[in-house]
Amino acid sequence: MPKLFLHQRERFRNAVTTRLGVSDELYDQFNRTVAPYVQHVRFRKGEFLQCCAHPAVAAFWLSGGVTRRGMFTRDGGDMTMGFAIEGEPVGSHHDLLAGQEGKPAMEFVVAESPVTAARFEWATLMRLRDEHEFMREYYLKVAEYSLRHYSRSTYMRSITAAADRLLAFRELHPGLEERISQKALASFLGITPQYMSTLLRRAHSRGE
Repeated sequence: MPKLFLHQRERFRNAVTTRLGVSDELYDQFNRTVAPYVQHVRFRKGEFLQCCAHPAVAAFWLSGGVTRRGMFTRDGGDMTMGFAIEGEPVGSHHDLLAGQEGKPAMEFVVAESPVTAARFEWATLMRLRDEHEFMREYYLKVAEYSLRHYSRSTYMRSITAAADRLLAFRELHPGLEERISQKALASFLGITPQYMSTLLRRAHSRGE
């Protein structure tokens, strides 16, 4: 099974090294080190990779499909926090850290489409990070990227006009709109599905 993981990671070498700003050597060191511990998993659309009611004990890396990260509001609503596609890591860092103390996750991760992924036990990743300097370096690069991505996403969602938020989403996530539900996109943009339909009709009439 390590060979399958290494083969999958090779497919995304350029995208991941560019996104994280890591060298090919560091990328290969990380892959070879974690490969023996990977569990290959599949999820049907609508299945949860991470649930709110239980401690988060595993992180995922997508080799195929789209996932949605979100949380339930106090009134029982479902609020979308973000998405991940193939080649990207999946999980809530603060939930994984809380899970080390046995605390339940605040967020959920659900398959927005059929998903294939590599599953990593968080405790194993943390042990490997403590044992190897290059693992700490890679972990830091992932954390830095996550913070940058979160900042861009937060800025996008702070834009006042919903139509402009939609345009910003399309720029930040090209091609993703066609792969997710209209309801999920509306939730991420902070609008109702009905208003989402109105925005799309207006955009279509303008030829956007």
